[in-house]
Amino acid sequence: MRSRIVTTPPVQSPFADGAIVGGWWRDCEDDPGKLLCELCPRACRLKPGDRGFCFVRENRDGQMALTTYGRSTGFCIDPIEKKPLNHFYPGTPVLSFGTAGCNLGCRFCQNWDISKSREVERLSAVALPDAIAAAALQNGCRSVAFTYNDPVIWAEYAIDVAHACRAAGVKTVAVTAGYITEAAREPFFAAMDGANIDLKAFSETFYHQLTASHLQPVLDTLSWVRRETNVWFEITNLLIPDANDSDDELRRMCEWIVRELGEDVPVHFTAFHPDFRMRDRGATPHETLLRARELARNQGIRFAYVGNVNDVAHQSTYCPGCGELLIERNWYELGRYALQGCSCSRCGAAIPGRFDDKPGDWGRRRLPLNMAAYEATTIATRPEPESPRVPPPQSPPNDTTRTTSDSMNATVGTGTGANGLTELQWNAIRRATLELMRGATAGRSEVLSDPTLGGAATRVIEGIFTTVKRGDTLRGCCGVLGQPMTLLDALRQAAERTAIHDTRMPPISPRELPWLELDISILHSFRAAPGDAAARRAAVELGRHGLRIQRGQQAGLLLPMVPIEHGWDLETYFRQLCRKAGLPSTAWEDPQTQLVSFEAEVGEGRWPIGPTESFEESPFLTGDEVDALRQHARGNVIAHATGATPMYYLPGCPDGTVQGLALRVELDGRAPLSLTRFDLRPGLPMQATLQELTREAARRLPPVAVSGQLKVEVAVFTRAGMHGSAQEGDLRGFDIRRHAVLVLERGKSGWACDADAEPSQLLTTACHQARVKSAEQAQVFSLDCSMSPRSMAGGTAPAAIDLATPRPPAVAGSFYPSDPAEMRATLDKLFGELVEPQSRASVMVPHAGWRYSGHIAADVLKRTRIPRRVLVIGPKHRRGGVEWAIAPHDRWLIPGGEVAADRQWAERLAAAVPGWELDAEAHREEHGIEVELPLLARLRPDVQVTGVALAGGTWEQAAATATALADALRQLDELPLLVVSSDMNHFAPDAENRRLDQLALNALATGDGRALLDVCSQHSISMCGVFPAAIVLETLRRLGRTPQPAVISYATSADVTGDTSRVVGYAGALLAD
Repeated sequence: MRSRIVTTPPVQSPFADGAIVGGWWRDCEDDPGKLLCELCPRACRLKPGDRGFCFVRENRDGQMALTTYGRSTGFCIDPIEKKPLNHFYPGTPVLSFGTAGCNLGCRFCQNWDISKSREVERLSAVALPDAIAAAALQNGCRSVAFTYNDPVIWAEYAIDVAHACRAAGVKTVAVTAGYITEAAREPFFAAMDGANIDLKAFSETFYHQLTASHLQPVLDTLSWVRRETNVWFEITNLLIPDANDSDDELRRMCEWIVRELGEDVPVHFTAFHPDFRMRDRGATPHETLLRARELARNQGIRFAYVGNVNDVAHQSTYCPGCGELLIERNWYELGRYALQGCSCSRCGAAIPGRFDDKPGDWGRRRLPLNMAAYEATTIATRPEPESPRVPPPQSPPNDTTRTTSDSMNATVGTGTGANGLTELQWNAIRRATLELMRGATAGRSEVLSDPTLGGAATRVIEGIFTTVKRGDTLRGCCGVLGQPMTLLDALRQAAERTAIHDTRMPPISPRELPWLELDISILHSFRAAPGDAAARRAAVELGRHGLRIQRGQQAGLLLPMVPIEHGWDLETYFRQLCRKAGLPSTAWEDPQTQLVSFEAEVGEGRWPIGPTESFEESPFLTGDEVDALRQHARGNVIAHATGATPMYYLPGCPDGTVQGLALRVELDGRAPLSLTRFDLRPGLPMQATLQELTREAARRLPPVAVSGQLKVEVAVFTRAGMHGSAQEGDLRGFDIRRHAVLVLERGKSGWACDADAEPSQLLTTACHQARVKSAEQAQVFSLDCSMSPRSMAGGTAPAAIDLATPRPPAVAGSFYPSDPAEMRATLDKLFGELVEPQSRASVMVPHAGWRYSGHIAADVLKRTRIPRRVLVIGPKHRRGGVEWAIAPHDRWLIPGGEVAADRQWAERLAAAVPGWELDAEAHREEHGIEVELPLLARLRPDVQVTGVALAGGTWEQAAATATALADALRQLDELPLLVVSSDMNHFAPDAENRRLDQLALNALATGDGRALLDVCSQHSISMCGVFPAAIVLETLRRLGRTPQPAVISYATSADVTGDTSRVVGYAGALLAD
């Protein structure tokens, strides 16, 4: 077979999910089936299904696919100076956007949540080239910027957008690191009008160690753009303390810029702020920026600027001829402007750049943009594209809850009735769906046994959903809707998406198929709901009508059978619909919210997918590759530990996307160190993740020689299958020879693989490693496991750290004053005039910053006689530490003093209450108890406070905890004051927040902990201390102290800030006397 070499992206129809066949790749002649990506110097070699280092380019069906074409994020109108570009149409607005992924591995990345994201569908919205150009034009944007992540990796998309913008008279700007090959440079930069190219340092060591790339390709790009193009470009250099800010490096860089690029290229020296994986040093001092600017000017650079700081004098442009202030900049806002065209108004000297006759007046504004409206507008007016490579507008392929705005409009009022399919046709549809899913899970195109679907294939429908379950556990549910389509086309898309593109769970593995069952729903009779809430309520019939809701870019859909399966009433159905869309629970009542009902024809019964033909998947890694990877990891651990340069890439070994990695390190007979990472969807880049694990392992090793005694093992996990909950323990299809068991619960994981053990034993081990608290909530998975030893196990659940030491303040200075005198004065104001306190068994107080809720907490506590011993139970806000943690400290430090703790009683509680552990890490940064300490100490200086932070749980766990806690309390001579530390609902508009809080407070008033948990769950009320409150209410009942809650005070953060758009609620209550 002749080797293919592809440069210009071929003109082909897009894939079903909107991805396109990209350019700049070739077949690997020495490794059949693999493709060599030639877009950037990284030159990834990808076997079928692999994604490159950037994650967005994939070997799909033997072609290189760009998976993010038309999928963008962060649309916002910014000042052009923010890119930064100071000589490119100053003062004008620029429409900025990016996508997911990046081809560099910068440890200091400032946009890591986007550039390192593997969740393309969650982060992205549909935005096609014409729509972006239209949005820029309609909003008066002079240009469009490709930013946030490097547009080189989505060059085809950026080029198409640039062409659409050029046709509309809009300029385009690439914000790039310049890491691009010679072959791709010309077509990429030919489409651009401007660029900011990031020269991160002038050291190969810096590029190698901190960006996982190389310096020379960037220098080559800069020289080529200057020499071969008319693109206006400026350079940014982010100065990182002790990394790239030495005088020698800066001087050499500036000399090279002047020699190779000329004296007129503007250079921006910007300040580093600790972020991502580089938080071990402080921000760049202002003085360093000024020193760099002065060095640059001394080397001959005529336009040097400082950035990311407030410095009008050194962010402004001066005439290099006469020194006149030409463009004054206060951050991104222009002041004085003394250019005439492209010349100094005083001496006439030419100023390089791109300038209009007058500057823009956009100022500092930052305006987020909802692209849905522009997409709908351009779809309605756009002629057929000349190139079929541009995908049609559609929803993100893996998303069952969103379609583009035109989809909502297309469905409204079409009124098509039921489809009237015969039983024979339904059988054909079912059979075809099963065949399509089998093909999708096996990674092959399936030839249907009956492509006519019994004569129904060409029937036009409005939408279809396919749902797959394993028992009662959802395994996948996706569909298509929004425009008329043939049944066969819709079925192909829905089946493939359900099988491998449902973003909520890993792709279905062929080995799961025998245990799955299928439902098919063909949608029809779409109707826009009436305007008012009462009419909307009356128009919906449970079990008959499905619903779709949309407001802005937030949308959600529920099929007609969902409320019946869950036993919901109509109000709950509406609330859950809003919850799925991420909207307030009453959003459906708003006439401005689009609400559409529809009906569905469902095939009778649930069909088992049934046994599939024998399909033996080849292992992801061969035994030799696993051993090579193990040796590679060992060498890198040693390199990191000794300060040597590690190998960032193992040639000849796959570098595709995996779903987990584990590294076990043993040194000199010490207890082994195990590190694990899992990401079942969308996955992890294997070699880059292993590199991070080796760095972390080296950091944790003791400072001794490691080369001789070090033993390293690795495990690589792929092809996850779902097995329901740990309570069900359904391990059918599990093969102990090749599979590992993985258990996930509340962000913790545990796994085990042992070819000599029984599956049930592995499940028990995995649950133990994950420290599972609720088998019902813990999810079980099987994964293909390629590993070096015969057996391994590990987990990410933290172990308790028992430190009987003083606990220093963590939030003094942010939640309350750190200065002792100021703190005392604030306490005086909060308590005001004291009242006669009463004996009480329990109270509830908020724990926000004192400026928001301190007066409420003080109002409750000053009415309460504080006993010697107080037990504060609150939520666990931070990820570190165990889930249910008792503070092990012997005292609490506060500004200017300390509060006693009862260490002995804390130990007794840990022994008495199942699941409660003494753990300092969980309390190290926790504020829910700390903010109450000065208040309690003011009222009773000798108080002894025991603190408990709880991550949440079920009612059954709350009841069991209450039983044990009540038994422990009965052993005391005097009951402590039980304090629930909790804020109310978080982050809804003020009116909605108050409504939700009232629902929760009404439930609290019943004194029934279960009712409180249920109400907060049913209405999605984010009362952070609801679980502690339920425990305390039930504990009081078991002690015979009937709760009679009375709310003393209530407020929201809007009462302080005046901002009603997104608030937090606070309540103080007396729970029992």
